Amino acid sequence: MEFLNALFTAAFDSNLVFAQLVGMVAVLLVAYRPQDALRFGLALWAATSIAGLVGWPIYAGFFSPWGVGYLAPLAYVLVSSFAIFFIGAIACIRQSVAFRERTLTLCTLLAINAAVLAVPLGNAAAADTLTFASSLGSSVGAGFGAFIAVVVFASLRQRIDERLVPEPMRGLPISLVMASLMCMAFTCVAGIAGGLFV
Repeated sequence: MEFLNALFTAAFDSNLVFAQLVGMVAVLLVAYRPQDALRFGLALWAATSIAGLVGWPIYAGFFSPWGVGYLAPLAYVLVSSFAIFFIGAIACIRQSVAFRERTLTLCTLLAINAAVLAVPLGNAAAADTLTFASSLGSSVGAGFGAFIAVVVFASLRQRIDERLVPEPMRGLPISLVMASLMCMAFTCVAGIAGGLFV
């Protein structure tokens, strides 16, 4: 129950992108077509989950007992970037040059994404009250919430008929309006999903 509560709370109640406004740049700039957004969303889900799973034991086992918690962000960036590029390198084995270039670009976007760093930092901030199950749930749930945000935003963006949007509002302005409406929608349902498994 602890895992499910943390998963649903991180995915829906405190969604990284729409409730905490972390990683919004990836949603606005990367998610243009639904098929690209699906791939990027899955990769973002995996990257945030891995960063959270690697970050919590590092903080709980090393930084917290030694009292050097201020080094955690640097360690999280290094460890999560290494894990992302290592998995990307494994995926590129025996692939074409074009696939390798796309994978390297994707790994770079994931390594510098704020959502990937926000998950282990959030887990570290609540390390005193988190168990491994709740840390696992919040890491996977935060990645799932980012995946939902990327895919839903891309599908909504594709449905907007630019001809019906006034000239000054086309492009990024209408995307920001749409993002703010989605933020309001996620804020309105806050507290519902996490309370299912109490």
